[in-house]
Amino acid sequence: HSDGFHSLAMAYHSVWNGYDDYPVVCGCPILPLKDATVKGPAPKLEEEGWDILDETLYSFKVNMFFQSYDVQGGGDRIMVYLIIYIHHCLKQIVKLPKEKAKKALYTLAQQSFDAPGDHHFILPAFLPNPKSTKESSEWKEYFKQLREELGNRLVEKVYAAPGPDGLPSKWWVMFTKRKFLNKTLAN
Repeated sequence: HSDGFHSLAMAYHSVWNGYDDYPVVCGCPILPLKDATVKGPAPKLEEEGWDILDETLYSFKVNMFFQSYDVQGGGDRIMVYLIIYIHHCLKQIVKLPKEKAKKALYTLAQQSFDAPGDHHFILPAFLPNPKSTKESSEWKEYFKQLREELGNRLVEKVYAAPGPDGLPSKWWVMFTKRKFLNKTLAN
């Protein structure tokens, strides 16, 4: 189970499931990030290896083919949201060169977004509602950090081998035509 793959016919699950040593907000542990350039509540990952953002970027293409997902822990809850967010990001940058994409994703990360318990939150079945406004605020602060840091890393991946016109790689852009769990973000 340590590599996250259970079989070829099953979705990738987070290796961060079961890490109960971190504070939890709306069913999501505040997991450490490596080399985070964005300020926020996530601690720094001290050991070598992938953080939840690396893992989500790695598993994105595989998981996009699934219409259902069996959440096995807090790492999966984070990953489900971030996969949908990556899809949203790709749709925003599909026709942009790298520098404009960086700006667009930074702007997107700064925008207001729905949290568990909000009327328009897209994943009510996956993330429990907050027990207080403080918990909701902490979730939003953590996920704002995740969204911004993920945008930075996504740009580097998607433009690592850009098309001849300087636009994002077609091997990433092709996923804008699919929906993970048949969901899309409004913001």
